Amino acid sequence: MISDGVIFLHDNGRSHTTQELKDCHKSSSGSLEPSPYSPDLARSDYFLFPKLKEQLSRTRFSSDSDVKTAAENWLNGLGCDFYQAELNKLVLRSDKCLNRFGDYVEK
Repeated sequence: MISDGVIFLHDNGRSHTTQELKDCHKSSSGSLEPSPYSPDLARSDYFLFPKLKEQLSRTRFSSDSDVKTAAENWLNGLGCDFYQAELNKLVLRSDKCLNRFGDYVEK
């Protein structure tokens, strides 16, 4: 899957919440429904992008294509064991959250 290339997931809910806030403000009801997803449990937040950011922050890039190439090279160099271990950690974190009925935060 990774060997086919890198797919960037822009997991940023601001555009959704911005429109929701505008609608709420117009209706002036004062209440806002919670987000339909939990951004705190986004898979990429736990292992991939922080490590990619750490790796890429050591280099100055002259173009977007250089950043993309460096990211692809780094991601393609990671072994299956890395992904398996990190996804197993995600399962444990998700289980903790579910067992506490969503009342779970980990730093």
